[in-house]
Amino acid sequence: MTDINWEMKFDLNTLEHLGVKLYTQYPPMIAELISNSWDADAKVVKIELFDEGNKKIIVSDNGHSMTAEELNDCFLTVGRNRRLSTQSGVSQSGRAVLGKKGIGKLSMFGIAEKIKITTIKNSEKNAFEMHYPTMKSSGGRYLPNPLIKRQHTSEADGTVIELDEIKRKSPFDSRALANSLPKRFSIFDELHVQIYRNGTLEATVSNTDLFEGISKQFEWNFPIDFQNGFDSLDYCINRGITGKLLTSHTPLNKLQQGVTLLARKKLVQENAYFDDRSNDYFHSYLYGYLEIDFIDQDNELDNVSTDRKSLIWEGSELEELKQHLNNILKFVSKEWRSRRLVAKKEKFKQTYKVDLDQWLQELSPVEKPLATKIAHSILGNENLDGEKAAALFAHIQDAFSLQGFQEFAQKLDDLGALDDSNAIKLLDDWGFIEAKEMAKLSEGRISTINQFEKYIQQNVSETKVMQKFLENFPWILDPRMNNFEREVTYSNWLKEKFPEDKLEGSNKRIDFLCSNTNGAIHIIELKRPRIKIGLEELNQCTQYLEFIRSKLPHGVSTVKVILISENHKYGPGIEDMVDALRKAGNFEIKSYSDLLTQARTYHSDFIKKYEEIVDIKSKQNKTLEI
Repeated sequence: MTDINWEMKFDLNTLEHLGVKLYTQYPPMIAELISNSWDADAKVVKIELFDEGNKKIIVSDNGHSMTAEELNDCFLTVGRNRRLSTQSGVSQSGRAVLGKKGIGKLSMFGIAEKIKITTIKNSEKNAFEMHYPTMKSSGGRYLPNPLIKRQHTSEADGTVIELDEIKRKSPFDSRALANSLPKRFSIFDELHVQIYRNGTLEATVSNTDLFEGISKQFEWNFPIDFQNGFDSLDYCINRGITGKLLTSHTPLNKLQQGVTLLARKKLVQENAYFDDRSNDYFHSYLYGYLEIDFIDQDNELDNVSTDRKSLIWEGSELEELKQHLNNILKFVSKEWRSRRLVAKKEKFKQTYKVDLDQWLQELSPVEKPLATKIAHSILGNENLDGEKAAALFAHIQDAFSLQGFQEFAQKLDDLGALDDSNAIKLLDDWGFIEAKEMAKLSEGRISTINQFEKYIQQNVSETKVMQKFLENFPWILDPRMNNFEREVTYSNWLKEKFPEDKLEGSNKRIDFLCSNTNGAIHIIELKRPRIKIGLEELNQCTQYLEFIRSKLPHGVSTVKVILISENHKYGPGIEDMVDALRKAGNFEIKSYSDLLTQARTYHSDFIKKYEEIVDIKSKQNKTLEI
């Protein structure tokens, strides 16, 4: 058997850029050694970390290993494409070969100054040592220090790689290493990997460690759960894409987020999103992996970057793949929002006793679409915890019956702002906004009230001035009236009952007919402020009352006459009639001064409330500044 001299030929720049500078952390370097063990058909890999005293890493496997010649032809040859040299993309046992570039071995020099390689194959043992500082001064032709050559042994086949003079200063973390490896491979159902630290077994690597420490909420298996409405299904099935996508209960840290791509069970793309919307909050909940073996089937073409952590997204094939991967995430995003909505509704119902579906069902068909959008926006807002969201819902349920609130919410929706967290806060602050607007309105109405007071003092005509004034400003009569018509609705009835040739002047028709929020009809009869109320005025009111009762619309049960005059000094015998009508509950006499006081009080309350809110907000802002 001839003697052999081991030799490595390399370019110093290649050694620096593809070894020392590319691999500065030990987990990626160990991943490269595990990849070699897989390609050698190893069943077991043992990783030993030593950080007490002299730091050292030993990685050993029971794979096919290498002879003395193979060490030269395979291990010491930089840039050897195993798939091309063997004309095969599979190992002896039929595994899909992971190695391709032939530069993974250089990763060790990014971590350690000294490396020792020991191989046993076919009862032959070989070992040599490599020293990085000596390699750098060798001029690109390096002769490793031989330790054992062609030694006969009864030991089982395998390879041991020992890294010494470690550059790392901090202690090793075996658990973190165990968690990181499944993010680079999905091979640990066939390859048993154990991690020791200072002689003690601390971790065993498992494919399930890919999701270690993540609280799963929803899960999608690809392509089984993507049958209905998924446009990219045929493309993905034809190319054999499989995988699993999941979402968490709470946002993930940056290292956990995103979808990992594997080809031939090895990482080709670290956590990614495949589109330009990676700032969408959905992505902060998403994790998982997809296997895209077809992308690495060509033994010559390499679509993976040198650091083996990302695809080179160029060329029509990868651009097409990226679009379909984006479609997968869009599908999951839509499903996630739908499932999360259902889950949140149930939580609100169980925990906060808020039944959103029941509330929505109680709304009219006109109100329901806007209310549904608001409800979904709050449920989907990640800046609101359950308690805050429940309180906001309670506020919205109370406010939604108000037309002003619906108009405000509709404006936000028209602007496409209901999904914005700031817009949701505006809904919560709507009471303040409404109060502010009402205060402005009230200030204008106070001016109107002051004008009304002047008319009372001037004893103006009820037909020429008062009726026209109150027609323009009906809220003076009653701010709560929601339907107000003057001399319109019942004019034909009045002509039928009271022919115009038998009525005098202003008595030809009722001054105002109103309905309040309870549906009751109010007949409002105005008199000149200083006129004295007599029998004629009372008879006119009772005749109106009896007639309107006979013509009641369906569902109206209450009719009331309100006589308005400033002078409440009655003629002889009139006071007893007034008392009798009042006791019957369908007659009331008010003065213009009463209306004036009521209107001024009602609108002054709005201004007072607004001033209180402004004061509270001011104190809150000062507290925040402190």
